[in-house]
Amino acid sequence: MRSGFAAILKTLNLNLDMEKNALRIYREFAEKVMDKGLKDFFVKLAKAESGHINALANVIRMINEKTFDVSFFCPVCGWRINFGKDPKTGDVTRCRMCGVSFELTEENGDFGFKRI
Repeated sequence: MRSGFAAILKTLNLNLDMEKNALRIYREFAEKVMDKGLKDFFVKLAKAESGHINALANVIRMINEKTFDVSFFCPVCGWRINFGKDPKTGDVTRCRMCGVSFELTEENGDFGFKRI
């Protein structure tokens, strides 16, 4: 598991499992139901779940491959504070809007930041 994303990856993986289970259930319903309207409905739901699965898997992959930006919202002005794709604890960056400096922190496997 990638350092700095412990809680996020746990949540994403739980959601991925839920989406896969929903996909399985909707496919089973679509196979067993006799009413064409309901069958079409469950097929559409299964297609939507497939999209959710692909999106979640893509974010998980990007995090693990270090191609996902580590960023937060500035507590001063609300602008995005970006530490990049592969930052290290202790890295410092400035908010591009208000100029306040922040340091990347990590606690219990999750990234955080503090004003310096």
